[in-house]
Amino acid sequence: MKANEFVKKFGWDRAKREVALIGTIAMMCGDNDFNNDLKRLVESHKLVESYGGLSKARNHVERTIFKLSCQIIALKKAIADVESCQ
Repeated sequence: MKANEFVKKFGWDRAKREVALIGTIAMMCGDNDFNNDLKRLVESHKLVESYGGLSKARNHVERTIFKLSCQIIALKKAIADVESCQ
């Protein structure tokens, strides 16, 4: 199962718990690509939520003059990550 499929099936709360477990337990085996992808998705979700949600994050990107700033590029990637989980 891909990380975004996991989020679609189980939701953001479960994804956040899984990432917390990954951070506290030494992972000797398992799918590290999945773990890394899930962690990235959770971080993206947190970033988008810090702007007030997906709609407000999109509006922020649209209103910003400096479309190529590192912050806006990161926000665009985060928005794409969150959208991939819907």
